Amino acid sequence: MSPATDKRSILITGCSEGGAGNALALEFAAQGLRVFATARSLKSMSNLSESGIETFALDVTAQESISALKDEIAKRTGGTLDILYNNAGSMYEAPAIEADPSQVRKMFDANVFGLFDVVSTFSPLLIAATAHKSKSMPTIINVASILARLPFPFASAYNATKAAVSVYSDTLRLELAPLGIRVVTLFMGEVSTKLRSADTVSFGPDSLYADVEGKVKERTEESARVSMTPAALAKQVVPKVLGNNDVSYIWKGTNAFIVWLLNAVGPRKVFDSTMMGPVQFDDKNMVKRIYERGQRFVGLL
Repeated sequence: MSPATDKRSILITGCSEGGAGNALALEFAAQGLRVFATARSLKSMSNLSESGIETFALDVTAQESISALKDEIAKRTGGTLDILYNNAGSMYEAPAIEADPSQVRKMFDANVFGLFDVVSTFSPLLIAATAHKSKSMPTIINVASILARLPFPFASAYNATKAAVSVYSDTLRLELAPLGIRVVTLFMGEVSTKLRSADTVSFGPDSLYADVEGKVKERTEESARVSMTPAALAKQVVPKVLGNNDVSYIWKGTNAFIVWLLNAVGPRKVFDSTMMGPVQFDDKNMVKRIYERGQRFVGLL
């Protein structure tokens, strides 16, 4: 057996440079793991391949792509995988009642159904890894978000994808426990990645919420300015993943702790005022303007 195959192995999805997955790949490799990093484009992971990390093209929305990668990983490891880290995803911001259905379905395919398919396809390799009888259980990490717990305006569909991941992951945790597989849900806080960009926020002049579009862009820019870097997130998450087998939930990233705390002890609407301010929903004049746009839209003004 080669030295490379003696190492614990981890497959990480969504590893394009500048994102959390890329930083995680580097940190897991630094901790001695054999890292299989994936993204839609190999070019987007050139920094990882230059660091000696094995990179693969993967489209999590295409079953044939997932199955082909599973066969390749099995060939390289002798049929096992120690850790599966489901990080891939996309974000689409738009008013809930004006969102483009095709964009929403595309996001669900990447964030939810793609994750489901990756888990199902790679589970046999994780089950096979339980035969190693090592101290560390084979593990699946599913990336949810603090937005699974927050009524974050103009990201309702994205919030819903992360809530779906959270509930799926929690149930998966119970189902896979008898097979010897640990499931961890990461509720990721704000991180300064390319997932969100003010340039992609475009409600249009006819939107009922056109008057607050500028504020939504400002919210995105402020988040990028104050949020934790991907490298800092990786430094916090990796020890949790590689540490205690009893860890089932990880809350890391900017504002993750406060969301965890208030979600645990506060009323269901505890976050409403915090969410309303940045988009001017706490401004009576702005609310009046939005209301009047709605009335004009249906011909009542």
